[in-house]
Amino acid sequence: MTGQRAAGEPYTTRFETEVTSIDGRTVWLETSYFYGTSDGQPADRGTVGDAAVTDVRLVDGEQAHVLAAEPSFRAGHRVLCSIDWSFRMYCMRAHTAAHICYGAARRCLESPEYAGLEIGEETVAIDLETAPLDDEALIELDELINRTVWESRPVSWESVPVATVRERDDVVFDEERSETAVEKGRVRVVTIGDENDTGHGMATADAREPWNVAACGGTHVRNTREVGPVTVLGCSSPAEGVRRIEFAVGPQAIDRRTAEKRAAFAASAALDVDLEDVGDELERA
Repeated sequence: MTGQRAAGEPYTTRFETEVTSIDGRTVWLETSYFYGTSDGQPADRGTVGDAAVTDVRLVDGEQAHVLAAEPSFRAGHRVLCSIDWSFRMYCMRAHTAAHICYGAARRCLESPEYAGLEIGEETVAIDLETAPLDDEALIELDELINRTVWESRPVSWESVPVATVRERDDVVFDEERSETAVEKGRVRVVTIGDENDTGHGMATADAREPWNVAACGGTHVRNTREVGPVTVLGCSSPAEGVRRIEFAVGPQAIDRRTAEKRAAFAASAALDVDLEDVGDELERA
């Protein structure tokens, strides 16, 4: 078995399969829907049989499942596997949010070029090669991301010949960084469509260009509305010419928005002005 089935069928979280090989705590399966660490996305969690999975690594295109302890089963046995749905869904939401963020960056920043992604348990970081960003740019990014989530745009993926992708200007495709999206001369392309797109290659007459089209081997939700709340946290510069935009998805995003609202209300009360006038009042101070 080769490739990441999880990317093609991200909503599959339970399956039965045969154990093909065991080396200590590392297990190989005939069929696996566990996602192996790649494309800035962490490995799935879950169980193989009665053993907890602590890591999933890609070794020569195969998922190597690292268990918490040596298994009780042997090669040739069939096992029931279960993937931690909560963490899988978080990664799907976070990875899709990163694609939405890049689409937003293309619309409001100066010639951004994708330079990396890291999905953490609390925050997500996307690196872009672009000019320095001020607070207004981050606010605009935050607004565009959340409007795209609200618009319920379809998210789809397909396998496209490498030669075709190289000829398309609309696809974000870095052959070095997108290595795991390429298999047997074909590229897995993820598209966040227009809100009028049905997600099946069909759209209404007034449909516009897709929000984002990129080569990617990660897992994604089927519609942007599944991403939920997103909050841009800030920006740093880890290298010359690179801007790292950090954002939160889900509960962490809600917590940050709550903290920001408390701070805004406190500033409004302290300055004795309406919330929308706080900025002007601070400039006059």
